Parts: sequence; C-alpha cells; structure tokens
Amino acid sequence: DRVVVGVSGGADSMCLLNVLMRIGREYALTLFVVHVNHQIRGMEADQEEEFVRRFCIEHGISVNCIKADVQSIAKINRCSVEEAGRFVRYQAFEEECKRHDCHKIAIAHNMNDNAETVLFHLLRGAKTEGMSGIRAVNVKIVRPLLETKREAIEAFMKEENIAYCTDSTNLSLDYTRNKIRNFLLPYMKEQI
Repeated sequence: DRVVVGVSGGADSMCLLNVLMRIGREYALTLFVVHVNHQIRGMEADQEEEFVRRFCIEHGISVNCIKADVQSIAKINRCSVEEAGRFVRYQAFEEECKRHDCHKIAIAHNMNDNAETVLFHLLRGAKTEGMSGIRAVNVKIVRPLLETKREAIEAFMKEENIAYCTDSTNLSLDYTRNKIRNFLLPYMKEQI
C-alpha cells in the first residue's frame, strides 16, 4: 500500500514512522511523510522541520515539509490556532495523498490523546454522540497507535534509541488540551 504519514518530529509520530518503516518491508508499504511547520515557535519549529527532513532523507523516504502561518489563518477564519493547525495539517495530508495516489493517511494519535479528547468534549458540553473518542479508522485515516499509551511509546523510543523532538508548547497552559494533559489527567489518575 501507499501511505501518507503525518510526522511532527515528536515521540508519537517518530514512533509511528519507525514502526511503519519496519513493517513496511514485510507488507510492501511505500511511505510519504508530510511535516507541517505551523510557524508559531520560530527556530524550534524550523529545527524540527530540518530534523524530520534529514531523518527521511537518510532513510530514503519521500518527505514534503510545508510552512503555514497558522496564527494568521486562525485570525482570517476566526477560529482557534489549534483548529487552524488541524485544518492545515489534514489539507496537506489530503493533497499529498492525491499527489502520490495513496490509500491511507497514518496519524500518531495514542491512547492518552484519546482520553484527552473525550474529556475535552465532555467539558465542552458535548451530547452523547459527541463524547466519543478518536476513531482508529475514519475513511482513509488510520491511527495505528490509538491503543498504545504514551508511556509505552516513550519506553519504545528509549529502548530503540530513536531520537525525537519535544514541542515546548505542549507545556504551555495557553491551550485547553494542555491543561487537560498536564493537570486534569494526572490529578484524576492520582486522586480518583
């Protein structure tokens, strides 16, 4: 099969890419990496872009790095930066799919992301149908790591000595998802 892989350079996406590279030999997968630089974090984002580019070149994987001014896109469309970023990423994935006649788009969402999403929807007052989590398969989008805990991903990366980048905005409390990730979920795990 021909698969577009969304790769930010973080632990989750680098884990996904490395796993797909390994099973790709057995299943004859052709991978096409897409990296989106949201132009929010300046030099840090540029370094991640270069990290992903170099990794793909070293491993003979097609890579398309895209720059998008997500903050401006959010202002123009009157939406959150997160929503604008998601729109830009998925649009880039779809375009790469068409360009290379791919049948799947692999995204590195994991079990922790799913828990965050359910809580996010719950806190926003979602109705029953809106409180479902992330789908493992949604048309051509596949999420092979969805039943894998973040801790297992980090352990795998350490055990296999695979490098990855750490996005400093994951620690910022400017985003609701980070508040859920960094405060609510740890509190619930410890106290409830």
